[in-house]
Amino acid sequence: MLGSLLLLAAGGCDHQGRRTRDPGAALVAAGWIDDETVGQATLADPDRLAALGDAGISGRVIRLDRLLDLYDAARFADDGEARDSLWAALGDYSSTRGIDASREVVLRLLDEAYAIDDRSDALSDDERRFVADAIMLLSADMFLPDSAEALITQTLAYRSLVEDGHPRIADNAHWRLYDHVRGVLVGAVEIGPELRADILVHALYAEREDISPWLEELAPHAQPPLPSPTQLWALLEEQRAALEQVPRWQAVVASRSAAEADLHETVTSLLPRPRDPGWVLPQLTRGTAQRESLAPVLLARPGELVLEPTAENPRTMSAASPDRDALTGALEALLARDGRGLLLFAADPKLPAPEYARALQALASARTGVIELAVHEPRIGDAADGSAGDFAVLALPLHVARADDRGPGARALRQARIHVQLDGRGPRFRVDGRWLSATAALPSDLLRLVDELHRAYPLEHTISLSLASNVQHQQLVDVLAAFTGGITPAFVAAGWMPDVEIVANPEGDAKLDAALAAR
Repeated sequence: MLGSLLLLAAGGCDHQGRRTRDPGAALVAAGWIDDETVGQATLADPDRLAALGDAGISGRVIRLDRLLDLYDAARFADDGEARDSLWAALGDYSSTRGIDASREVVLRLLDEAYAIDDRSDALSDDERRFVADAIMLLSADMFLPDSAEALITQTLAYRSLVEDGHPRIADNAHWRLYDHVRGVLVGAVEIGPELRADILVHALYAEREDISPWLEELAPHAQPPLPSPTQLWALLEEQRAALEQVPRWQAVVASRSAAEADLHETVTSLLPRPRDPGWVLPQLTRGTAQRESLAPVLLARPGELVLEPTAENPRTMSAASPDRDALTGALEALLARDGRGLLLFAADPKLPAPEYARALQALASARTGVIELAVHEPRIGDAADGSAGDFAVLALPLHVARADDRGPGARALRQARIHVQLDGRGPRFRVDGRWLSATAALPSDLLRLVDELHRAYPLEHTISLSLASNVQHQQLVDVLAAFTGGITPAFVAAGWMPDVEIVANPEGDAKLDAALAAR
């Protein structure tokens, strides 16, 4: 009896010794792995993950969590140790690279998650929740979205996991929302400026399901303003900030700091800046002006010129006595950054005529191709008349046709049969080199003359302009609105010829007056 008891005792001691030396059991007892996910800290992962794989269902849950973290660390830190440890723990290296290798990892992890889920009866409630959320995450990872609906579904899954998912999965979902926003921002700065607005709004999927107000073919009066570069960057920072609170991700976040600083500078430099509703601009009836091109901005108000007024560091110069070379150089830099030759000129109607003339000449000297005159039109609001006190910024394009510009567009504008000379007293009209006697003292006179010219010369689609130094901004806006404004404008384009001399008191041609009246 005593011998039997001694044998049992010895056997029990031996069993207890083996249990305490079992690395898998110790790892399961330690719980989730919170070591750093990059560098030297990952070198122990192949052995401990192998031990966890043999440590029962709870060990496999912890192993799946660490594998998912290694996968994200390899992707977002481009860390060799994390990548090597990941493939070693998975069993063998993949012969694929890039996106195909990522897909293979996701498939293996998803297979493991489903295998664990098949034994859900053996899981605790917390483990069961983790596995379900891991399956949701990896299923969303499986395919690159090839449609708006697929992108909506994918980002909705990630947002749901961030908000309500298991804490060990929520951080991985943060990485995916971060990756989505960053990918959109990179795509927006790499594409041509005329398409950036269509791209950048997709970053909003990181915070909402419906972005149709920005994507639908609506009038500019009905569309919400574009998100600013600052607002877009905040979407990225929201994900980064959440990840920085998790110790095992801090090294990964830090490894991306230099690249993010470069991207932030590019985003704030290239993406369209918001239009300040406080700008004082000419107001037109809805449907007169065109959608603006989201070009760089020159704001002109009495006494000062402001380049990119809504930028983080706008540049202000004197409008009364600007350094002409400095102003021209600054405008050239804006135009070069955008690359289209376009600039939005947001001028206060009360800008003194001499300051206005100097600003226009600076734009011409900088070789601006098209000056978009910024105007306000009422947004479509809650009020019956649509004038809910909120205005949209639209534009009246003014092409610049310099004498040394040999392009076909500039030549066509310079050769337009109809010419308008505008000075402080109002517009005068010339057709085929001969002056009309009629003037336009009132807006109704201007509209009547434009209609007569359009009916008399139906094949003419362009006009040329010359501007005196005493022109007021509102005068030019009125002329452009009459000739090129509206849904069906009388003329398609107006070209300003800054090199043309102003004719003092041009004498009207009676024969031209009679011919126009007879047409």
